[in-house]
Amino acid sequence: MPPPPSPPQLPALRLSLRTWLLGLCLLTTLPLLVFALLVVREYKEFQQRALVEQLERRSDELAHAVAEQLQGTLGALNTLAASDAALALDVPGLYAHAQRVVQGGSGIHAITLVTQDLLLFQTTESLGHSGMPLNAPRGLEPALRTQSPGVSGPFTSPEGTGQVVALTVPLVRGGAATHALRGIVTVESLNRLVSPARLPEGWIASIGDAEGMVVARSRDPARYVGHPVSASFRQGMNEGTARAFLGASLEGIPTINRVRPVFGFDWYLGMAVPQTILHAPVTAMLWHMAGLGLLWLGLSLVAALAFSQYLLRQMEAVARTVHGSHSAQRRPVTLRVAELADIAQQFLATQRSEAAMRGDRDVAVTAREQVQDLYDRAPCGYHSLDREGRVLRMNQTELQWLGLPLAKVQGRSYTDFLTPASRLIFQDRFPQFMRDGHIKDLEMELQTAAGGAMPILLSATAIHDASGQFIASRSTVFDHTEKKRVQAQLERMARRDALTELSNRRDFYEKAEYEIARSLRSGQPFCVLMLDVDFFKKVNDEYGHAGGDDVLRQLARLLAAQLRTVDVPARLGGEEFAVLMPGTPLPEAAHAADRIRAALQAAPVTLRDGRATQVTVSVGVAQWHADDADIDATLKRADTALYRAKATGRNRVCTEG
Repeated sequence: MPPPPSPPQLPALRLSLRTWLLGLCLLTTLPLLVFALLVVREYKEFQQRALVEQLERRSDELAHAVAEQLQGTLGALNTLAASDAALALDVPGLYAHAQRVVQGGSGIHAITLVTQDLLLFQTTESLGHSGMPLNAPRGLEPALRTQSPGVSGPFTSPEGTGQVVALTVPLVRGGAATHALRGIVTVESLNRLVSPARLPEGWIASIGDAEGMVVARSRDPARYVGHPVSASFRQGMNEGTARAFLGASLEGIPTINRVRPVFGFDWYLGMAVPQTILHAPVTAMLWHMAGLGLLWLGLSLVAALAFSQYLLRQMEAVARTVHGSHSAQRRPVTLRVAELADIAQQFLATQRSEAAMRGDRDVAVTAREQVQDLYDRAPCGYHSLDREGRVLRMNQTELQWLGLPLAKVQGRSYTDFLTPASRLIFQDRFPQFMRDGHIKDLEMELQTAAGGAMPILLSATAIHDASGQFIASRSTVFDHTEKKRVQAQLERMARRDALTELSNRRDFYEKAEYEIARSLRSGQPFCVLMLDVDFFKKVNDEYGHAGGDDVLRQLARLLAAQLRTVDVPARLGGEEFAVLMPGTPLPEAAHAADRIRAALQAAPVTLRDGRATQVTVSVGVAQWHADDADIDATLKRADTALYRAKATGRNRVCTEG
């Protein structure tokens, strides 16, 4: 009986050399495709980061411009509120002064004098035209109640000429505010601040008030001013983080948004960039890369075909030699990849082995040299310490900082190269590092060989063996000098008045709180002086604001020269100065105040244009009492004494009581 037939065998898949080369050519394009996609992704992220940075910078600049215009208007109103006509509530005199402020190019459309219910005068109308209804009263009542400036949202101007906003400055008389000055600023002038001409093409900027109403807008302001802001704008107001986020404009356009407060006011500046601006360059790049990819693929296929033809001719000759075919009549030889691999291995085995050994040796030597060079020449310091804190290794960067060679550092405790204060920090934190195995951003100071101190920022991780035993630390050290310098400069700027270089209000109040605490502990008295330049408005009117600034700087220099080093002179605002005098009872403080007054009276102020003028000051003096709630209570008594000095003839010193 014949055996059953065996099942048919499937033929083995054997590809020709040409087919293999074409397949490999296609495979080589895959890494390029992945690389291209990664490039596009990185480019998109780069574009987004650059756009967000530009958005943050532009919005900060624009918010600063809006704040400057509002502060200018508020400064003009504060000057007007401090005038003699305002203090005496001389309506005709105040009206005339307000007319001059408006006509002086201050950017204010009109100034009004109002009560809770009535508009008493408006500079665009005659003085007799009073008793008019009050527009936008919502922003007035809080200003009168809190006796602090305020700003309204948009409303129709009293004469009906368009949309305006009002900055309100209450007039405080006898501890109460029943009247207020309002500076009317047109929405059109705010629209110019955020106009498309000041923005990159396609960007949208808008200003919103605290109630979420549009105050000004770069695109279609006539349609949107006075209406609610977009949901994205309100989201930015509520979060209060001033970070960029995705949203939509009032037109429904998908945008990247940033909303930040306008410094010193209950307004917000929003800026939006349509997402199409971000996507456009990425889309264009994709099209370019797609075209280049197709061109590359076509060239690769042509090259693969040409190379395969050449390789086939060479390998057919090798194959005929292997098969012993030397006849003149050539018969076709079909070459497969497997046969070629066998032939190639016989020729290349030895060469590969020798080349690999030489290459491994050269690579190891080169890699070691490169790693050592990178370690020594890195822009930051590197070192390793043992479990006792002694230096095992240190790169050239940190050695140059110390001004020492490696031989004088290795084996010594790292605390030998720190300042005394930093040694205590290191001794306190090193045991914790041994327990935790890491430490990050530890601030210390290196003690250089020249005797200087260099601020550093140190981060380290622990190296352990297989059993978990500590071997060494791997520490990275960054030069912290520049950052410390910038921080100190910023701190000084935040506490100094830009015009006079004296302490500003914030620094004065902080030092006053410290002095209150010290006085409570020690029982020593201290006093405050309130100084105000007499007839300062006349100085500004006659010599301009530059002349007024020269007077304030001269007074600041005189205060610094006449006072003790422990005293704190400060400019609280305008021509108003205050002095904190620690450990000084009232009689001595009054004597010092009179010395300052006399010194200023005896020293004419030379202005920058060469002219000289004579100015005087009135001074109020008050001593802090233990039952004062805060320094404001003492300042209020000194301010009352100051006004008594002005009322009794100026150029004099009055004490409290």
